[in-house]
Amino acid sequence: MRKRVTVLALGLSLIWSSQQLIAGTIYSQGFETDTNGWFDQNNGWTGDLQRVASGTNGIPSSSGSFHATASQTNTPGVGLSGPFSNFADSNSNTAWPGGIRVAVDIYLDTSWASGEGFDYSTAMSTSSGGHQQDFIFHVTQDTSTGNLLVGGSNNTNFDPREDLETLNHFAVTSSGWYTFEHIFREESGDLFGDLNLLDSSGTLLFTETRTGGDPITTTGGARYSWFTNIDITGGIAIDNHTLQHVVPEPTSLAIFATGLMGLTLRRTRQRKNTVD
Repeated sequence: MRKRVTVLALGLSLIWSSQQLIAGTIYSQGFETDTNGWFDQNNGWTGDLQRVASGTNGIPSSSGSFHATASQTNTPGVGLSGPFSNFADSNSNTAWPGGIRVAVDIYLDTSWASGEGFDYSTAMSTSSGGHQQDFIFHVTQDTSTGNLLVGGSNNTNFDPREDLETLNHFAVTSSGWYTFEHIFREESGDLFGDLNLLDSSGTLLFTETRTGGDPITTTGGARYSWFTNIDITGGIAIDNHTLQHVVPEPTSLAIFATGLMGLTLRRTRQRKNTVD
């Protein structure tokens, strides 16, 4: 995982994210019938992933009748780590599709013990199929502030971060399901990643925009989603893991639509006035 990174202003990423158009769903896992696409200690990786019924441990599924619980294990020769997904090998790692969205719902509990937390990463591949860059969410029940904090970066030390209050962050005040969204896009010829946190109604709560200066010409597709560490007693609940190709809605199209709507309203009012 490379440390070279630049933090960008948030405004552009919010505009782009709010105007994204879904070009196609490549992978979707809601755990209703299986855990296909995810790997743990039972099929060649680390950690533990269990499909469970809605209501398990008092947590209703984000949607449907099932979700999954994820935890880390101490694997000899590997160490502590959580499960990961390769999107069921449904994604090409060598072709930049023009824009990528990866999302997963995670249940956040404000009653987690002080110092507990997890890191969740989605990584990109190079156009030649190698590893390019990780984009990582950090979630910690912060010891110094007593708040459940969410932040983002391009690296992990495989432990809950205790400095999130000094960085761009969001304080979670209500337990519930939250969507952790990665938007990968091109800007000025380079790869940018927007790490977005949304609540269960889809309201955007937090954004961290990262870039390592990787040219889009050397960028491939999404490589994996991985819980690099889950330092929470009993693990965490996850649901609705998806990989989608997206394209930004052209600003001119949005302006045209707005203008067309205004013109339609004016004509409707004029017609109504004529009738009246």
